[in-house]
Amino acid sequence: MAAQQEPTGPSPTGRALGACLLIGAAGLLVLGVQPLLYGSYVHEGRIGEASLGLLAAIEIAAIALGSAGGIALLSRVPARLVAFVGIAVTIAANLFPAAVPLLLARAVSGAGGGLLVGVAAGAIARSKGLNAAAAAFLFLQAASQYAILQWFASAAAPGAAADVQHALAVVAALTALTLPLVPKSLASGAHPEDPASKGTIPLSGWTGLAASALLVGAIVGIWAYMGLWLEARGIAPERVTPMLTASMVGQMAGALVAISIGERGHAGLRAIVTCLGLMIIVALLFLRGAEGLVGWGLVVGYGFVWMVVTPALTGFLLEADPTRRSLPYAATAQLLGAAILPTAAGMLIELPKEYGGLDTVLLACAAAVILGLAMIGAALALRPRAYAGT
Repeated sequence: MAAQQEPTGPSPTGRALGACLLIGAAGLLVLGVQPLLYGSYVHEGRIGEASLGLLAAIEIAAIALGSAGGIALLSRVPARLVAFVGIAVTIAANLFPAAVPLLLARAVSGAGGGLLVGVAAGAIARSKGLNAAAAAFLFLQAASQYAILQWFASAAAPGAAADVQHALAVVAALTALTLPLVPKSLASGAHPEDPASKGTIPLSGWTGLAASALLVGAIVGIWAYMGLWLEARGIAPERVTPMLTASMVGQMAGALVAISIGERGHAGLRAIVTCLGLMIIVALLFLRGAEGLVGWGLVVGYGFVWMVVTPALTGFLLEADPTRRSLPYAATAQLLGAAILPTAAGMLIELPKEYGGLDTVLLACAAAVILGLAMIGAALALRPRAYAGT
């Protein structure tokens, strides 16, 4: 393994890290209720079904760009101020009147959430237990999204879009209670005095970010179309939702396993092995379908392995770029991949019948996984000479 830089300055305490991760999870809470929120927009006539993919891509891209902006701000202003602004923007955007154009409103909300994600990313980048911190962030995301989705699912009647937005605003407001625990500074953890870490992100870091974007984008793409694909394979619609909900429980379990693994072993190798495991699960779903207990196990297993893969990609980025310059942008890259790749893959549905369809979408995402794995190898091979082979 390459020799790796430790972050400059003190790492966040457990309470400080927990506060930052909770704030970041609030910035991504909308991802858990997107199906409910967007469905309400359609029912209320605010957007057509054909435009939902564009709306999702814009909102997730805004989160990604907001997180990049938040990371840049962390080197100039106190982290608490970045978090406060993110909370305020998120609350305001979710309280916009319906007269505000929907694409604009969701983009502003995404940018505010992105600032919150940037705070979490900065804390993770400065954490000594990098892999465990990244896994804990994923667990909080999965748990909070599952909780709010279940809360709305238990309601007597489906909530209006405004109800969902108000819930997002309330949760964002509650995270303000954790602001006193946020460290004053969460500036980049790179070593400015080290010649190997001066200047821009090295090529290995850019390649690692591209690999992360491809892999997470492909995994999210498969997940995004999983429900429709299961129905196309003969699974009754009333059975699909419980299967996907069970898969979210698998995600939480996978994140807990990733926390327990922590810094042990090579993160890059773990990312490769787990991505191959995901491809085996997808191949089995293609070959035998999702009927019976085995089908349930495959769908739940997909969520489980997904949450082991993602924190491993954060650890892999440190192996590929030991200067840590690319590390704070791991979440940004992953979110950009999640915004772009599923939308691009979804366009394949519109191709002629012999070429398009849901099977083609999943196969395209699987091909992106293979390309991402190749880029993991390229990133490790391109490590700065000062660290390669050490």
